[in-house]
Amino acid sequence: MSAVRCLGGVLFLSARKKREPKTPPPPSTTTRRTTRTTPGRNPGERVERLVRDVEKHLMRKMNAMTTTSPDASSRGKRDVGGVAWTTTFREEVEKRLKRVADEARKTNTKPSRAFTGWLREEKRDFRATDDTSAFLERCEGIVDYDYDDDNTTPTRGLPSPNEVNVRALFADQEEESFCVLLVPGLWGHHYPGYYSTVRDAFRTILGVECEISRVNSEGTVRENAKTIADEIEKMWDETKKKRVVAMGHSKGGLDIAAALALEEKRLEEKLAGFVCVQSPYGGSPIAEDLLSNKYVRSGVHLALEAAFGERRNSEAIQKMVKPVEDLTYRARIRFLKKHPLPEQFRDKTVCFHSKTTSKDSTMANIALYVSSQYNEEGDGLVCRSDAEIPHTRVVRYEDEFDHVDPAFPTSFSDKLVEEHREFYAKENERRIKSGNKMLLPTPLSVKLVELTSQVLAVPGKVKHDAASVHLALAHLALTRSDNNVEESTTKSTAEVAREPQRVA
Repeated sequence: MSAVRCLGGVLFLSARKKREPKTPPPPSTTTRRTTRTTPGRNPGERVERLVRDVEKHLMRKMNAMTTTSPDASSRGKRDVGGVAWTTTFREEVEKRLKRVADEARKTNTKPSRAFTGWLREEKRDFRATDDTSAFLERCEGIVDYDYDDDNTTPTRGLPSPNEVNVRALFADQEEESFCVLLVPGLWGHHYPGYYSTVRDAFRTILGVECEISRVNSEGTVRENAKTIADEIEKMWDETKKKRVVAMGHSKGGLDIAAALALEEKRLEEKLAGFVCVQSPYGGSPIAEDLLSNKYVRSGVHLALEAAFGERRNSEAIQKMVKPVEDLTYRARIRFLKKHPLPEQFRDKTVCFHSKTTSKDSTMANIALYVSSQYNEEGDGLVCRSDAEIPHTRVVRYEDEFDHVDPAFPTSFSDKLVEEHREFYAKENERRIKSGNKMLLPTPLSVKLVELTSQVLAVPGKVKHDAASVHLALAHLALTRSDNNVEESTTKSTAEVAREPQRVA
């Protein structure tokens, strides 16, 4: 429901209340008011009822204004002019009220209702190989749990990868046969330590070349696709033709998929594997709902203005909102119709998605919103039904794992914070030289991420740490699955329950 329509009605009705005396009304008046019908639960009906109340109030006022004196001798040009003016005013108000009512009837209070899971429903031949059991087998084999004396209670918030077990897992791969490129998600460079734990695990345990992409985390999917293709080609050349395992979290997975679609010939020999971690391949309901109308969009601008100190209508804020548009369902539908993931990369692709139900999760309230609005499971920002690419392998992780768990560090050091500040300074220098007017603000996200990390380290919150998850996914992408392809169009209980609520 559009905020301005509600606001307009509320302003009219509040004006009525301000003119009424503060003393209780007469009993007869109270009786008449209590006989009014209670508005229905449907938001559209409530808006229409509000519009009718406003209309009745305005009509009474205008009828009182157009009443002329009963004495014919007292009628003059001023009265005639008053009648003409109020008639014109009445017509204008009627037009505006009609327009408001028409918009209210067309208002969609659940903007993503028609889109969640659209990829499965549109593609009747949607198939995917469920490699969840193979992933869990790898993950359980490489993690170390520290327990109390009773051997049942973990002594720390997260497990950690066992170096010996990790090397044993990758023994079937030539240790120097691949390198890893990690692509952060939306606004990832604003978060200190984003993907640092995963990068360090690949470097120290396996000794492989692993880099965090320098892609513009405020860039669009098309812009970042070109950057990622350049980085893959650069790693291929610098490591003497070692193939690249590209791993992207959230929007980072979409950027990699776009690079493979737009630069297929260029990358076909250079890619060893592709891993999407909680990537909204079909779109995100949060992005769709936030940008569903100009009033909610203005709220997004205000939030960014408060966070980064830029004016809401500035070029910087406009550029930061632009990549969010790429995550909406409408944008993803348009893009994928022209640029789906090429067939030759599908057997190298693994899609990982999860859910969150923990009250300790930083995504708890957002996940609750998506669940209540659309009856969809997800990690807080991405629905599970939108995180699978057709004809690829999927990991449907059932344990607690919200949207920030795979990427954020669980502890902070002064060195990590200083590295983040140095990155900001170097990045701003590079932007100034390239003529980019949008400079990174002073790092304001350190305290926020520190709080998030404290939540991540809650004992028992998650079963597997970010490094172990990425190591297992990388090995899965490097090997070929022998599992039978399953039909993914089979409707789950949640999808069946959702069907009556969907719109065409």
